[in-house]
Amino acid sequence: MTKVDDDIVIIGAGPYGLSVAAHLRAKGRGVRVFGKPMELWKSMPGGLFLKSIWSASSLSDPAGTYTLEQYVKETGAAKLEPIPLGFFLNYADWFQRHAVPDIDLTYIRDVATDGQVFHLDLADGHSLRARKVVVAVGIAGFVYVPEFARDLPPELVSHTSSLLDLTRFKGMQVAMVGNGQSALEYAAMLHEAGASVELISRHTVRWHSKILYDYTGPARHIFYPPGDVGPPGINWLVAFPTIYRRLPASIKAPVHRRAVLPGGAKWLRPRVEGKIRLTENTHVVKAVAQGQGVCLELSDGTYREVDHLCLGTGYRPSLERLTCLDDALRQRVCTHEGFPVLQGGFESSVPGLYFVGALAGDTFGPTCRFISGSKATASLVARHLTQTA
Repeated sequence: MTKVDDDIVIIGAGPYGLSVAAHLRAKGRGVRVFGKPMELWKSMPGGLFLKSIWSASSLSDPAGTYTLEQYVKETGAAKLEPIPLGFFLNYADWFQRHAVPDIDLTYIRDVATDGQVFHLDLADGHSLRARKVVVAVGIAGFVYVPEFARDLPPELVSHTSSLLDLTRFKGMQVAMVGNGQSALEYAAMLHEAGASVELISRHTVRWHSKILYDYTGPARHIFYPPGDVGPPGINWLVAFPTIYRRLPASIKAPVHRRAVLPGGAKWLRPRVEGKIRLTENTHVVKAVAQGQGVCLELSDGTYREVDHLCLGTGYRPSLERLTCLDDALRQRVCTHEGFPVLQGGFESSVPGLYFVGALAGDTFGPTCRFISGSKATASLVARHLTQTA
């Protein structure tokens, strides 16, 4: 056997990387995590709130020792809903310090395999070998920029993932494209920062009311499982990744689409309606830089001249865009519509190579796009890695 430096390497230190590491450490497995903890989350403006409810927002350790409830009990922090981003980041730091204290902040530049072990090149010039690799890179590398905006100069267009200081937009005319939580919440914050905002939505803006959750008392758990993904009925179909994986493809696709229909949380609605111009059932046909701003041609035949274009257009994970994999290794991974095809333990067609988080969504369903999916994922991955040791 080729000598290895590490038994298991996890690439990424977001909710999934930390949760998988916590489960593996509890089983006594040697694991090394690379990446900056909660890096994407820490690049977001402090005024954000989590869309997910309290029960769906804990990172996962096998004993449930480091949940949000335990954090509140042990630190004396006030329980807040909706959950402020700053509160959640403090909790995530607490979780990481206790459950996964040793993290290597170095980025992984390249992963290859010789058929026996994986060879990893680090950004600092070092290299190592590992028996197993878990890819938990999150969504930061999968930003979706619509074709109409791809040729605009960067000073005139921003994806919400790159918006941190919103005060620079004070007094500016801003167009926000999108109709999901990100587009709606950033539009609200831009307005509150002093910008004049118009939200352009391809569909009618939807608001997730969760009426049955609010008015059914203890019975709410019949309608809403802890995962909190999708409307009643659909949410139970996607709540269990192993069950979702076995659904026929003809059922998977519509269930997935319905579970993640874009919309805003009900608590955000008063900050949007009556304050932001909503142009619904309309899309941008063309965007052209014009002087110090952007001229937008819309599908209804009208035009807009704005100082800045913001894109709340989300992310589109794809194995082809995963730059840390060596080309030869990437080509060995069986895919479906750009996603790796995974086995029951989240292992790909390349033995020892695992994918969790958004890249696992095609096989295991939409819960993989949310924090709540980290519990089932971490448990299944840790169990499989332990059984295949």
